[in-house]
Amino acid sequence: MDGINTDIKDLILNQRLHLVTGKGGVGKSVISISLALFLKKRGKKVLFVQMSPVEADSGAKSELFYRIKDNLLPLDYIYIEPKSALEEYGIMILKFKRLYKLIFEDKMVKSSIKAMPSLSFLLLIGKLWYYCTLKDRKGRYVYDYVVVDAPSTGMAISMLNLPHIINDAAPSGPLRDRALDIENMLTDKNTTSVHIVSTCEETPVNEALEIYRVLSERLSIRFGILFVNQFENIPEEDAEYIRSKTGLLPDFMKNCVIRKITEAGFKKGEYERLLSNISEKERRVVCLPSFTDSFDTQSVINGILLYLEEFFEQRDKGDH
Repeated sequence: MDGINTDIKDLILNQRLHLVTGKGGVGKSVISISLALFLKKRGKKVLFVQMSPVEADSGAKSELFYRIKDNLLPLDYIYIEPKSALEEYGIMILKFKRLYKLIFEDKMVKSSIKAMPSLSFLLLIGKLWYYCTLKDRKGRYVYDYVVVDAPSTGMAISMLNLPHIINDAAPSGPLRDRALDIENMLTDKNTTSVHIVSTCEETPVNEALEIYRVLSERLSIRFGILFVNQFENIPEEDAEYIRSKTGLLPDFMKNCVIRKITEAGFKKGEYERLLSNISEKERRVVCLPSFTDSFDTQSVINGILLYLEEFFEQRDKGDH
């Protein structure tokens, strides 16, 4: 893996806000939880956040965490979705819940809000900004780290891009001021990193490269780590040896082996395409193996967490 940057551990430990995104189904939720647990095991105060601009998604995402949380190290947890974020923001501005209900639960107002999808993104990122900047009475941040299981690629791009759009287009006022605060948080290279999760398949790689380009070229938000999930690498000499022995196998086994070797070759090509389109100085890559012997979410998370700990332990040994 020539050309891969190795300053991964420093980036994870020195950034306070970690947003994890990628195509849906590539494993970003379990990787997000594992990253939060890795930081928690270092004795830090960690907030784990899941969010979605689509209210219908809330049950599945939060159900995943609540199903396993009793077997994890204790993490502070919130799920951010538009309705509750709007209610909290409205009450904060109007001061009284009764007044909020009178205004925001009016049918016409609710219909108008639903017709503005960008408002959902602003509510999500605004509430995240609140928790990231929350301080105690001594002026210290309440959370050492905030790890976010962010929306999938397209929605994540829209959410991260919105404060920039508002700052360019909106007139001076509270909305623009808050958008500027949020954009400053996101573009602060010492605070925020966006980590991308992908598998070595065509569509996930395409989406990973799309958000990488948006981060680098349009938003000036720091790209963090590329997590390549379910990584399998069969060296070419091993693949050639296996091919030479397939004639000794029954047809049904031979076809399975050939298909597996072909798939591995395709995935290797996608992995190389992914790396070749990322700046060499930003090739911070963690290749996670496929935990094929794990049949439940808890076991997969434990496997990823152990792998991360061993990965960074090896990096530490290599630095000495």
